[in-house]
Amino acid sequence: MYQALYRKYRPQTLDDVCGQDTIVKIITNSIINNQINHAYLFAGPRGTGKTSIAKIFGRIVNCQNLNGCTPCGKCPSCLEKNNSDIIEIDAASNNGVDEIRELRNKVSLVPALGKYKVYIIDEVHMLTTGAFNALLKTLEEPPAHVIFILATTDPHKIPETIISRCQRLDFKRISDDAIVENLTKIAKKEDIQADEDALYEIARLSAGGMRDSVGMLDQARAYCEGKITIKDIHDINGTITPSEMSELVCQIITGNIDKILEKTDNFDDKGKNFIKIAEEMINFLRNLLLSKEAPLYFKNNIRNTEVYESFPEKIVEKQILELIENLSKYSQEMKESGNPKLLFEVCLIKLTTLFKNVENSAQKQYEPVMNTNKTEQTNASPTPLEKSKIEEAALPKKEEIPEKKSTPEKTETKEEPKPQMKPQNTENSELIKMLNHIKQVRIDNTLSKFNKKTLIEIKPKLDDLKDLLLNPDYSHAASIILDGTLKAASDENLIFVYQKDRTANAFNENLLSLEEAIEQVLNKQFKIIATTTAEWEIIKDEFNHKKRSFNYQEEDFDLKKLNKDENQDILNMFEDIIEYK
Repeated sequence: MYQALYRKYRPQTLDDVCGQDTIVKIITNSIINNQINHAYLFAGPRGTGKTSIAKIFGRIVNCQNLNGCTPCGKCPSCLEKNNSDIIEIDAASNNGVDEIRELRNKVSLVPALGKYKVYIIDEVHMLTTGAFNALLKTLEEPPAHVIFILATTDPHKIPETIISRCQRLDFKRISDDAIVENLTKIAKKEDIQADEDALYEIARLSAGGMRDSVGMLDQARAYCEGKITIKDIHDINGTITPSEMSELVCQIITGNIDKILEKTDNFDDKGKNFIKIAEEMINFLRNLLLSKEAPLYFKNNIRNTEVYESFPEKIVEKQILELIENLSKYSQEMKESGNPKLLFEVCLIKLTTLFKNVENSAQKQYEPVMNTNKTEQTNASPTPLEKSKIEEAALPKKEEIPEKKSTPEKTETKEEPKPQMKPQNTENSELIKMLNHIKQVRIDNTLSKFNKKTLIEIKPKLDDLKDLLLNPDYSHAASIILDGTLKAASDENLIFVYQKDRTANAFNENLLSLEEAIEQVLNKQFKIIATTTAEWEIIKDEFNHKKRSFNYQEEDFDLKKLNKDENQDILNMFEDIIEYK
């Protein structure tokens, strides 16, 4: 008869146990030092080795020719397959008072072969209150030849009076690397061909459970005729591949409901599990968020990053968080529903409205402000995301910019190449040169003394700039700062990033006013600078991979030379987009 792989390759010694080094060390030292407790509580997730280690422990303490912590395999206790001195009880089906009373009557019997009688009570949290009370006294003062090992996945359901009488050992989820290492050994012994990516996907989907991962490998071998691939793993697990997930999320962003419903019907035809797909989508969005907010961690800890790196830039961090929040809510409801597909479709359709609502709210916010007479001003302050949409809508399109009447001489200069950074309302090449120099110096100074702790502390404090939106002296400066994203900080400098060149340039032309606004909320002077998203990606790559050095240098420029009237310059840029009393 065929034996399942998880039974065939169950650990037989402590050396065979994977991913529970702390537990193994505690048990090993207890046995070597003859400090064996009368009762243990093994708590942890399913499939992490609780029952296996309990059985190994029982064989070790009863072995007559023990070598360290390795059973000899030759004495009667080791050779006996169904050792009468190791009693395993399933508390799920023997959870009553009568069963525990019977156990209590038998503990006084001496071992038949070894030194100890070891009682392994699996899923002990299933015992009734009466059963726990019946076990209490015996557990506290058992005969010298009895050891109790209680195993559970839900230790919070066990009375504190029981827990306090046991030595508790908490089993952890096994790491993906440890699971893949064990699966590779099994695959080699069983002559199973499998891609490394497929093994890592098995480890990820098993959520740290070795038994689940070995069982999934066994299932994949039966499903595949040749080499096991990552697609095969998703087929047998009822989930979808990262590329299919990327397409589905892209269709949510674009609001293509027809395509979304076609895909869900296709998933249903293939027998996909919509609850698992929802959970996998949350994990996909989590990785997508990490790719934007923690690129270094993302690069070092996430496999198959290509699908995330090629993802459209249209989606922003706030929208990703809203998608995760809504999916989490619906995934819980789907588990209790008789028709999870219907709830999944409703959820996806609702998610498409998140992006439509952002566009509509930005348009609605823009229209009344632009059509309102200046005497009818409002105190309502748009959010940074809405202001970004407002600003983009308010910017004149290329064909809408009125052409200045120019002489033939001026027309001849139209074909001159554009400068690297062209500030608004000036054609002064010296000013352009100065702005580029300021930008280079401040970026280098920030990254030469980059302080992640400072960055984390300052980011939430910048939200206080919203309080300045109604202050005539700082409203426009606060608005332009809130539209950007703080990406790097030192103890003296800050770097902000903007999507559009125009906004970044306007920021850099008005540094003194913006620095004053920041000082109001941070109570500290910072030297600031802005750059665009495209430029920042290059700078970030150079910094992370040390492609060039960022050296600190003293500033040798006077910011007062940038503008004659900085506040007026910001006012001219924003015009009537944001009004205040």
